[in-house]
Amino acid sequence: MKPLIPLLSLGILFGQQTLWDQHMKEGGLLEQAGRYQEARTAYQLALEDERTPSDTGFRKAAAWNNLAMMNRYLGNYAEAREQYQGVLTIFEKSAGVNSQEYANGLHNIAVLDYQEGHFDRAASQFQRALKIREEVLGKEHPAVAKTLNSLAAAYAALGRYSEAERICQRALAIQEASLGPVDAEVSGTLNNLASIYRKQGRPEAALELSRRSVQISRSVYGDNHPLTCKRLNTLAVLEANAGNLDQARGLLQGVVESQRKALGERSPDLATTLSNLAAVNIRLRRLPEAEGLYRDAILIFEHSPSNDHKLAAVFTDFAWLLRQTGKREEAKKLELRASAIRESDTNSRRYSVDLSELLHSH
Repeated sequence: MKPLIPLLSLGILFGQQTLWDQHMKEGGLLEQAGRYQEARTAYQLALEDERTPSDTGFRKAAAWNNLAMMNRYLGNYAEAREQYQGVLTIFEKSAGVNSQEYANGLHNIAVLDYQEGHFDRAASQFQRALKIREEVLGKEHPAVAKTLNSLAAAYAALGRYSEAERICQRALAIQEASLGPVDAEVSGTLNNLASIYRKQGRPEAALELSRRSVQISRSVYGDNHPLTCKRLNTLAVLEANAGNLDQARGLLQGVVESQRKALGERSPDLATTLSNLAAVNIRLRRLPEAEGLYRDAILIFEHSPSNDHKLAAVFTDFAWLLRQTGKREEAKKLELRASAIRESDTNSRRYSVDLSELLHSH
């Protein structure tokens, strides 16, 4: 999602930029460059500039929204949820529950629900946002396509693959007609559709779409941007499933390096890539390397209970590896922990190897 900035701010109206304008602009440029940690700092400064709201609260909401988005990208889900909820409250009071602004807030909270593994709740929130956006903006608007794409991801996570494919294709048609075939939003939808095809047992079609998604993302963002890394993660899994293991390993190693620089050492996206790289190394019989990668991924996922639905899958995969190497006691402990997570979380579902099938950008 592009950073939220008013078309006309008070500073621009009077021919000069306020500190809020400057910090929001700086944050937007840093975000576009994939420098999320620095962007978060800029948006935090913009929020502090609006301690006393200068308008109906929109400027505060805009800074809060963008700060929440950076926290979500960086894996700070609890902070992001509190901030998104604050934004939603402002929009409810200032614009109403049937407004485009309120739909934006619903959509963002739904994305967070999805990333925390609450797929039913995410789908319900996306449906509410979609209804408002269609009524306010029309059924062919790019924002409608964004919510359709996100709803498709939630349906796919729930195993509703036919519905997911249908609405994802509708999103893609809207985006290609309104934005053109080489756009960042198109890249994200292609990535999601590739994941759906893989789950449907259509690996060749999935690989074709994934390669196109990566090509577009590289042209828009560059090779090392966090969003390009998400596309590369999906492509690497598909390449591995096609038997191109060395190619997959090389792609994932590059992604790990880029994510460490852009997202830091506690990012769930980094942990996802480490898990995928571990799985590829198992197939290449590089078992000691795979073990180290799984241990690193677990340390990251354990940082927040919001990652439990992914942690359970990693525990299971790592336990299998430990049994192959004779470490049965440790394997049993991990299996018990995975079982406990699944029993306590009705939304927890068994992830396949590519844990990276999260939403592309919002």
